[in-house]
Amino acid sequence: MRQQAMRQRNGEGRAAGVGARGPRPWRRLLPPGLAAPVLAVPLLAGLAAAPALAPAAQAAPLGVYGANDASLVREFEDWLGCKVEHLMIFTGQRTWDEIGKPQWFIQQFHSYDLPALWSVAMIPKNSSLREAASGRYNRYYTDAARELARTKPFPDGTIRVRLGWEMNGDWFPWAAEGKEADFVATFRHIVDSFRAVSDKFRFEWNINYGQTMDPAKAYPGDDYVDIIGMDFYWKKQYLPSDPVRAFEAIRDDRYGLRYIENFARQRNKPTAYSEWGVQGDDAGPFIQRFQEWVSRHNVLYTNYWNHDADYAGKISGNIWPRTGAAFRQAFCAPGASARTVPPTPGRASR
Repeated sequence: MRQQAMRQRNGEGRAAGVGARGPRPWRRLLPPGLAAPVLAVPLLAGLAAAPALAPAAQAAPLGVYGANDASLVREFEDWLGCKVEHLMIFTGQRTWDEIGKPQWFIQQFHSYDLPALWSVAMIPKNSSLREAASGRYNRYYTDAARELARTKPFPDGTIRVRLGWEMNGDWFPWAAEGKEADFVATFRHIVDSFRAVSDKFRFEWNINYGQTMDPAKAYPGDDYVDIIGMDFYWKKQYLPSDPVRAFEAIRDDRYGLRYIENFARQRNKPTAYSEWGVQGDDAGPFIQRFQEWVSRHNVLYTNYWNHDADYAGKISGNIWPRTGAAFRQAFCAPGASARTVPPTPGRASR
């Protein structure tokens, strides 16, 4: 029986500012006790030449976050009228054992048969980024890699992993400001540990919109990063209430959408918008402009935050009919990113 979804708080809050969306606990279904023992997978003997990531399509594939709950993803698809192309899943963050044993989280989506962007914590709360930078915890990263190497790859054969997300904020234990060298060293240790297991892994380096830190100071280097990512949310407490002006503010910020696209282009890397969300029934113009932005750039994927944990952005259902219609038009109309399919028998159609 599925247990009640609960929060785990990874920080007391985040810095106030245009990018803030309030305290950053993250919501997932708690496993009934610690995950099962790690299933051994032989290490690959050496690394083959890694194939490059496939170029992004004209309209980037749409993924969704649904509180690590497959049933909520299916509800989103029924409302959308399309199949999402991939999932966005957080693995355990509370302890080192949870980081090293992601089996429970993998199992929740075993029957879904979709690739996932795996958000893997660098360190748990109250751990030392400096100690991780020394290589002390590499065995946990290797254990996690052995399990994730068994998961379904993307069509290009890669398994995508997001590390140290939103590191330019102050709400996660891997916050990089003032500890940039330790962040970079830890990121590299994780990448090296994963690559020792499989050459399928590709790694996203991710920042959060609206912070003042220069994120380039914590860039691990082109040899360790495959995808340049950003998270952003429209929250009217910190951004203009007009949807067009709000999008333009995010686009034109010093470390906004233009910045991340230029940063990636200079390094010949694709981009990704791993978390994004809107609120209210007037967000249609914002959604339209974002979809147009994505179609004009080398964006590998986007993930909509369809939940109310941390940020009340759940768009499925009829809470915001005009915004919902605009979202479906942008991401489910012919030529958009998601694959239109008839409703699955036994599932409610929208």
